[in-house]
Amino acid sequence: TKQRRDKVLIVEDDTGWRSILEEILSDAGFQTHTCASFGEGFGFLRRKKFSLAVIDLSLQGSDNDIFKIDEPNMDGYQLIAATRAHNIPIIVVSGKSEPEEIQRMYSEYSISVYIEKRAFDRAAFRRAIDETNQKHQSQSELTALTEREHEVLDLLAQGLTNREISEKLVITTNTVKRHLKTIFEKLDVHTRSAATAKVVGK
Repeated sequence: TKQRRDKVLIVEDDTGWRSILEEILSDAGFQTHTCASFGEGFGFLRRKKFSLAVIDLSLQGSDNDIFKIDEPNMDGYQLIAATRAHNIPIIVVSGKSEPEEIQRMYSEYSISVYIEKRAFDRAAFRRAIDETNQKHQSQSELTALTEREHEVLDLLAQGLTNREISEKLVITTNTVKRHLKTIFEKLDVHTRSAATAKVVGK
């Protein structure tokens, strides 16, 4: 189970769906913050730090709908763009199921997972939460490394020995060992293979 300090933002305008998502995420150990509109969601993003966001693409009931009857509501898209700017991983749960739309969300908005409401499965959603969280955690850990530590880790991932790494970077083997010790601490691993897995899995 996750620690309670992990907050998740749920933006869904349908009450039924909102309670389903909230229930699953609460069970997964998250502290949930739910809202139904772009304005509310954006306000939360400004005030709080989130580990994950679950957003519906079609948010109804905003001013946009009143003035632009024929135009698709873009609130969900704008909120996803704002969430990405905060470097928060995003799971989209949407009624839209067009392949082009789904591809666009992955390529343009770099979302983590797209789940269609019509094919929604609680177990699959729970897996998506865990995978997204793990991946984001690894990425956050890697950003803590210095440029030199990244170089050492990349060479380690290529299967080089300490001596080969020292020759490649023109440093002593003792310096390589010191870097590896720091890398292991930052990535919270104890073996070379575990450290390598963090790079491969990013």
